[in-house]
Amino acid sequence: MDFSAWFEVYLEDRWWTFDARNNKPRIGCILMATGRDAADVAITTSFGTTWLTKFTVVTDEVTAGKPATAG
Repeated sequence: MDFSAWFEVYLEDRWWTFDARNNKPRIGCILMATGRDAADVAITTSFGTTWLTKFTVVTDEVTAGKPATAG
């Protein structure tokens, strides 16, 4: 339950983006998947006993005019 998602709504001939938790423009939103609900975009689906031993997400902001470099 740690994850937060934003959603898009089609109103008056255009798509509008909303963030229910932080309804203000933010940097760093990365589209990982699209779907109708969590069942469509699960990080993993497993059957039987499983243990998540490590999960790391690393991001870097890339500014205009400055090329990205591999870390």
